[in-house]
Amino acid sequence: ETMMEVMNLTGMYEPTVKNVTFTLRKGEILGVAGLVGSRRTELLELIFGTATTKSGEFTINGQPHVNHTPNDAIKNKIAFVTEERRATGIFEKMNITSNAVIANLSEYINRGLTDDKRMREDTGRIIERLNVKTPSQNTLIGNLSGGNQQKVIIGRWLLTDADIYLLDEPTRGIDVGAKYEIYQIILNLAEAGKSVIMVSSELPEVLGICDRILVMSNGQVAGIDEVENLNQEKIMTLATKYV
Repeated sequence: ETMMEVMNLTGMYEPTVKNVTFTLRKGEILGVAGLVGSRRTELLELIFGTATTKSGEFTINGQPHVNHTPNDAIKNKIAFVTEERRATGIFEKMNITSNAVIANLSEYINRGLTDDKRMREDTGRIIERLNVKTPSQNTLIGNLSGGNQQKVIIGRWLLTDADIYLLDEPTRGIDVGAKYEIYQIILNLAEAGKSVIMVSSELPEVLGICDRILVMSNGQVAGIDEVENLNQEKIMTLATKYV
């Protein structure tokens, strides 16, 4: 069952993504591999609306959609965990509760007042579900380890009940134990019928966790195949196809 279809997606500003077409299945983990400069991150940014699209079409569950802005994407139940966690992921001087609920803050506001009790309850569930190691919800997120920061960011999007998760290098810069926990979170999302697009520079990672892998080369799709038909050598050959 197709969750999302992307057709002839092209970015506005060069160098950019060019005529990218692929489908994302329900409950699938789709890896995105490629060399530095292959525009993997920009592909996710175009889907989420943080980069400007020149042309192309999206359908989600068979319905056409346009994500001009991240707000559009959030309304269309798309989540985006960015590559640069400290620069664009966390609000370093805010506590865990604020970081967890910020993507759907409007859900906690009634008649101009925030429902602090519900915010704390939902954040508590995220901390427990994702095994976030923290003294309390009031701890500044900047004081957590990288792995625990990343779990809070993923939890933020779980609270939006997104159907599609765009994960850009989700395990970069975190320890082995936290990596394993994040792999399990991603696998659980897929088992729950959610769809995941995961960019990773670590080929063993995408080969180990993904169902299919899309290989980017200089902004274009060089190939897409089931993971059992691919290995590191085949991926690297595709990655240099348009260089």
